[in-house]
Amino acid sequence: MSHSAVTGRQIKAARVLLGWTRADLADRAGVTAETVKVVEKDEVTLEALASTRSRLCRTLEAGGVTFLNGGSTGVQVQPKDEGLRPEDLNASNDG
Repeated sequence: MSHSAVTGRQIKAARVLLGWTRADLADRAGVTAETVKVVEKDEVTLEALASTRSRLCRTLEAGGVTFLNGGSTGVQVQPKDEGLRPEDLNASNDG
């Protein structure tokens, strides 16, 4: 999904799913918490903050979020790959 199509509501939902505050996202993305607030509330046109919106999206994606735009617009958190469980280890996959 193109970051330009991501809404402020999706960015807020993604942040909340990760358990991050506005300040957390701002620190990770290198912007101010006020900027995050403005983007989340769609207080300016999408084009006006396109690079900032893209930066926030990339930061949230690095945190494990996927932005959806299929039948309905939304977000989801991708489960972290935890590798093999100890009980699944054997001689051929225990490296």
